[in-house]
Amino acid sequence: MNKKWKKLMALFAISLTVFPLGTSVIADDGHDHDDDDDEKHEYYQKSSDDDVWDLPQNQLTYPKPPEYWNIWSRETRNNPDNPLPIAEPEELTVILDKNESSVYFIPQEGQLLVSVEVIAEVLGAQVQVFPLSKIAVLTKDNLELIIKAGSNAVFENRVKTPMPIQAASYEKSVYLPVSVAANTLGYRVLWDSNKKAIVFQSI
Repeated sequence: MNKKWKKLMALFAISLTVFPLGTSVIADDGHDHDDDDDEKHEYYQKSSDDDVWDLPQNQLTYPKPPEYWNIWSRETRNNPDNPLPIAEPEELTVILDKNESSVYFIPQEGQLLVSVEVIAEVLGAQVQVFPLSKIAVLTKDNLELIIKAGSNAVFENRVKTPMPIQAASYEKSVYLPVSVAANTLGYRVLWDSNKKAIVFQSI
C-alpha cells in the first residue's frame, strides 16, 4: 500500500510541475506563431534598412579598382592618365631572368605598347603576323594570344577578352599593351625605377 501511495504522490507532483509550465507557455503566446514570425521579420527589416545586403542585386555598387599600365585587369576600362615611365616613344631596358635587352615602347592612352615580334623574342614565344589583315598570333607552350590591330579585344586561349585600349599598327607590326602580352604568356610586369627598366617576373 505504501508503494502505491508513493507512486501516486510522485505522479501528482510531476503533473503539478508540468501543468503550470504548459499553461504559462500557452498564456504567453496570446496570438498564433505566424504573427510572431511577422513581427520578428519586421524588426529585423527595420534594424537593417541601411544594410547593403538588403539592397536588390541591381542596386549593389562595388568600387572599381584602379587601372594600371603594367597590370591587365581583363575588363573594359582604362585610365588614360596612368603615370607612365616614358612620355615619348623610346627604348627601355627590359630584364628577364637577369638577361637584359633594349625594347622600343610607345606610350599611348595610359598604356605602353610593344611590338608582337619584339615581345615574343624577349619572352621566348613564337609569333605569326598576317600583314594584310593586321592579325598576330602569339604562342608559348599551351598559351595563345590572337591580336588584331584596331580592336580592343583579343582571343586569350580562344576566349574573347577585352584590352584596356586598341591594338595598333606601326612600322609593319602589330603593337599591343605590354601587360596583355606578358600576362598571357605567364609573366608579371614590374617597373624598376632605380634601373629604369621593365622587369618580367614569372607568375
